[in-house]
Amino acid sequence: MDIQQLLFFNKIAESGSFTKAANALRVTQPAVSHQIRSLETELGQPLIERDRRGVTLTPAGEVLFQYSQRILNLVEESRDALSRLAKGEIGKVSVAAIGTLTVYVLPDLLYEFRSSHPGIEINLRTMGGEDIQEMVLNNTVDVGIIGSHAHVSRPDLVTIPLFRDEIVPFVHSEHPCAAQRQAKLAELGREPLILLGGWKSWEEHVLSLFTHVGMKPHVRLQLDSIEAVKRMVEKGLGFTILPKVTAEAEMKAGTLVPLRLTDAPTLSRQILLIYNRERYLSAAMHIFIETLIKRLGGKEAQQAITALPNNWTRPRRKRPRTKPPAKRITALHE
Repeated sequence: MDIQQLLFFNKIAESGSFTKAANALRVTQPAVSHQIRSLETELGQPLIERDRRGVTLTPAGEVLFQYSQRILNLVEESRDALSRLAKGEIGKVSVAAIGTLTVYVLPDLLYEFRSSHPGIEINLRTMGGEDIQEMVLNNTVDVGIIGSHAHVSRPDLVTIPLFRDEIVPFVHSEHPCAAQRQAKLAELGREPLILLGGWKSWEEHVLSLFTHVGMKPHVRLQLDSIEAVKRMVEKGLGFTILPKVTAEAEMKAGTLVPLRLTDAPTLSRQILLIYNRERYLSAAMHIFIETLIKRLGGKEAQQAITALPNNWTRPRRKRPRTKPPAKRITALHE
């Protein structure tokens, strides 16, 4: 039993005539009759009875007609869904992002994306940059957003820089350095450090700053929550070093003050968008990646849009060269 047989059978049942069904389907009447005979032979039961008044369905035909209508409707629905999927009107995109982006950058972007693309479902999870790279390479997620401090260059990963994330020391509003908004790291480092922990690459990136002044900081607290770190600093329990984007609300309220270091370079990281070079790039993925680039990326990232695959097909792998067949055999296939 195939779709064409069901389509022919359905047309006969609806029109009550082999001739009308053949005209509607733009085929010959013998072709319709052949399909129905093949279907009846396969099912082992007569489906249609002919008489002078036209055609009627047998009890088996009545049962099949109920199912054929549902099946053909589902076929039409599936074609429509696939068409919408190809256009990017519907789809799913799985995303893994580092915590700072998930909490402080992506909510507004995802809200806007859902408003403009309501048919595309975004599944978001948060984890460290090292884990995200592995999940992208293993095709567990479609898209990753990580910091450059955790990035390892791999040929299978497409990497697009989005923006530079400045990382600075923060103190509470009554701190002696708050008024001038600058400090020497060699002096600040003698105070308790409240460190955002839980991710090895992040910890190493932050602690590397102290090598410029030849000291090891005194880590009083190590917390895996940015909000907890900020509350501790606001209470005067120490200073911290965080991405600026994580404390915009506190800076505006004046409860946390960012400091410029006069004896050490500015610490920063690139926020990178990554996806697997060999992964099928669906229309929904293409639209989401393009949205990320347009919304967050600078000029370099904007240029990357033109390099995105726009046909949503699987990348072609180069096949190894093989010895060409003999000329006589080749000619047979031309």
